[in-house]
Amino acid sequence: MVVLVRAARVALILLVASLVVSLIIGIGNAGTGLFEKLVLVALVAGCVVLAAKVTSVATALEKRLGHR
Repeated sequence: MVVLVRAARVALILLVASLVVSLIIGIGNAGTGLFEKLVLVALVAGCVVLAAKVTSVATALEKRLGHR
């Protein structure tokens, strides 16, 4: 069960990381306006917070299930 939690955590982190990369590409795009860039920066910050939350929840769940 712990392996399943770790696999889900890795999958979610990879999903968030790919979203961050696409947002950063959007920020670097010349056609992106100032307001859009501010929104994208806020979304990147939200993704970083989300990744940290996923990690902390998964770690707590792993501890609760016990290491094997």
